[in-house]
Amino acid sequence: MSFIHERRTRNSRLLSRNTIITLLRFFWVVVVIWCEFGVFFYSLSDCKWPDKELKQTGSSEKPTRVLLISDPQLPNPSRSGTSWFDYGTSTRYLRKGWSVVTRLHPHAVVWLGDLLASGRYITSDDEYEDYVDEFHRIFPSHKSMPSYFIPGNTDLGLGESSSFSKNARKYFTQYFGPLNQEVTLAGHRFVLIDAPGLVDEDYRRHGMGKQYETWTPAAGGPIEFITSIAFKASPAPIILFSHIPLSRSTTTSCGPLREKGSIRASAGPGYQNMLGKQTTKFILNTLRPAAVFSGDNRDYCNITHPLSGTNANILEKTTVREVTVKSFSPSRHIRRPGFQLLSLIPPDSVVSPDGVSFVDAHCLLPDTFRIFSSIYLPALLLTAVALLYLNISLTRHRRRFSTLSPVSVTRSRPASPPPGPESAIWTSRSTSPTSVLPPSARVSSAKEIFTFRALSSTPGSPHDSPLLSPIPLFHAEHQDEMNPAQYPSQYRNDHVWPSGEDVHDAPSFLPSPSARRSHRRWSWSWNFMFGGRRRRMTIALPTWGELIKLVASGNTTSRGKRRGLVWKLVSDSVSVALPAVVTWALIGWLFF
Repeated sequence: MSFIHERRTRNSRLLSRNTIITLLRFFWVVVVIWCEFGVFFYSLSDCKWPDKELKQTGSSEKPTRVLLISDPQLPNPSRSGTSWFDYGTSTRYLRKGWSVVTRLHPHAVVWLGDLLASGRYITSDDEYEDYVDEFHRIFPSHKSMPSYFIPGNTDLGLGESSSFSKNARKYFTQYFGPLNQEVTLAGHRFVLIDAPGLVDEDYRRHGMGKQYETWTPAAGGPIEFITSIAFKASPAPIILFSHIPLSRSTTTSCGPLREKGSIRASAGPGYQNMLGKQTTKFILNTLRPAAVFSGDNRDYCNITHPLSGTNANILEKTTVREVTVKSFSPSRHIRRPGFQLLSLIPPDSVVSPDGVSFVDAHCLLPDTFRIFSSIYLPALLLTAVALLYLNISLTRHRRRFSTLSPVSVTRSRPASPPPGPESAIWTSRSTSPTSVLPPSARVSSAKEIFTFRALSSTPGSPHDSPLLSPIPLFHAEHQDEMNPAQYPSQYRNDHVWPSGEDVHDAPSFLPSPSARRSHRRWSWSWNFMFGGRRRRMTIALPTWGELIKLVASGNTTSRGKRRGLVWKLVSDSVSVALPAVVTWALIGWLFF
């Protein structure tokens, strides 16, 4: 018996309130670490530089790795319409994504526009400088990793609008670099063009009814820049970077890696989904790029554009591939942000005739909505159920023991038999004088309460046997020893025992569960088999009194305050959530 008692005590300690609360705290700390830190590394576990495909060309050159990022759209907290919560959520995701991506150790970074979400609206030098400082704080980079920027429509504006800043282009050039530029990396010519400026100049050309062959380009504009690139005699392949995608048919599929739909022609105040048909034809025929990388659309797209032949070389390419890079920042248009990896080797180092000098790979960042719906929300529901069960079971446990706590049951051997006639058949053993219950109510065991003793040598009649006599266990003479306030049951004065005696103080028992449920307005029961036994589950609406007890009633604390179940749930929830909140804050402050 002692072994069983020790085992039950040990099990009760393992499932105690403090143990469960501690386990829930540890569980939530692990959940926060995984959701705020681990999922980013897990999402990039399969993201690797595509260097293996370049090694198949037979080249011994070490690849140059270029990271392509599109549409970070850093919000400006000083602008109206940007709440503190939205700004904190967006920048936290950007910082964590950038911290993980830079661990891939790229040699250079190309930003495909829309760097600042509200750069086109800023008219103050100080505000723009603070905005740029915030950008570099969110996306810090070492001098050994150069960054090249092309403007987007949120950086410069597109079209005519009185709300756009007239100094947007000057600010962008001052802090991020030229609007149009050419960079040579690993034997490839990177051509970065000002797509919003190209659209604005195309509007003016089209409004004057001129073709590109007869159009006089604006000085320092994108059309003049593209034409100057074509006049340079260089065998190096051109890789074009444009914020706005090139024109394509509305039925063109973007491939299986796109989340939904395709890129369709659309334009409005401050934006245009794709370049015009004539502009796209002009760019492709003038530059004849080996590949095109664009942004702006937020979602991934992989298509092939046809190139008109010049008949100068039968081996000349007739198609060009364009990749629209996914947005690096969270957006309502996509579930998972992403970026692109580009590996290059010098073209003259390619030994295989069918080899390529550059390869790109698509990578994805974590899905914030899925993190909430698949991890945070189920964990929150499980925690709520655990805390509710813990408090309900504890409340029942306290109520059960608070009912029995005033009762003092002692087991003592009497010094002398109680007074009574010697012919008595049943004699009651003495009890502790401090006991609250009468002797007949203390039922520790039948052996301790009653003793059968034969006092006469004359055999009694079978009808005189005490086992057949309807002798009541609770006698009226013990009424003064009982405290009715300690018992939930009430005494009935109209009970008649089988002997015909009218016993006024005989106890009655609590009603059955079905009888207690009869006063409820609605209930539903379900019978099922479990563990080889028939079970019954009943769901019923609580009464008004039970609802009041749920909120306000409960055991009195040491300070004299009455704490209800709801208050206990709130306090336990705060106790469980506090370590997780601290962990969440430390991750955002220390690691990112």
